[in-house]
Amino acid sequence: MKKLVLIGICLAMMGCTKEEPVIIEDKNKEEIIVEEVKEVDDLSELNQMISDYIQTSELDPSMVSYAIQDLQTGKITGSANMDENFTAGSVYKLPLCMLWYDRIDQGLVSASQPLYYSESCNEPGGQIEKDFQIGSYIPLSTVLAYTLIYSDNAGGHILFESIGGWTEYKKQAANYSSHPQNEEFFSLSNYLNAQYMCDVMKQIYDNQELYKDVIEYLRIASPDDYLNHTIQVDMVQKVGWCENFVNSCGLSLNGHPYSLCVFTAYNNYGLTVMGDINQICYNYFNQ
Repeated sequence: MKKLVLIGICLAMMGCTKEEPVIIEDKNKEEIIVEEVKEVDDLSELNQMISDYIQTSELDPSMVSYAIQDLQTGKITGSANMDENFTAGSVYKLPLCMLWYDRIDQGLVSASQPLYYSESCNEPGGQIEKDFQIGSYIPLSTVLAYTLIYSDNAGGHILFESIGGWTEYKKQAANYSSHPQNEEFFSLSNYLNAQYMCDVMKQIYDNQELYKDVIEYLRIASPDDYLNHTIQVDMVQKVGWCENFVNSCGLSLNGHPYSLCVFTAYNNYGLTVMGDINQICYNYFNQ
């Protein structure tokens, strides 16, 4: 008898790479062996599901921007406007804090280094204003914790001023992404985009030991809303709300790992939009 050995070769079909067998005759064997190779999903089906949700919910696509990455395969998908800048709100504090953790890791600064809390850095109503006197020095580690847990505006101001100002911060932070950013990104306005933040989340995922404090603090900060608004899952997320712009960028580390960044211009309803999109993503990756 002849043995038929099936060796899979990949063909790109219908949004994913799929095997097609090639039959090779082996006159010296008597068994049939079939070798399976897992399909690699390019997330086109997921993207279509979200597009359908936006359409059936009668949302304006220009007011919602999202980017998603499968953190096992590296595949990325998103809305047609995922590279469009939105007012970021406090989302900007995440790459800002990461720059400081990088500096600590590189030995450029100490976590205990005191940072000056000046009048110009004060932002009324925050936790730092409650706990510290203007004109005092606050340890870097404390400023980072307050900025991530409480999303403290004074903390963010202290951090970007201490790194050389807003423009210097944006210049350094741009290096977290391989995608070129436009002039608007580097302006004095607080703009970010979902595609860029998707790359930022990948940096955190790939360097979880370096950013372990970031992960811990963000878990404390917003466990029950934003991306978790519709479905309660373990999303490590940095959120931002400025005027009608409601945004969140997060990692799902339980089950199949993925990142999701959503920027909306829907005010309160943005919470429902991003929560529903995350529910679609979670069910898709963990079905």
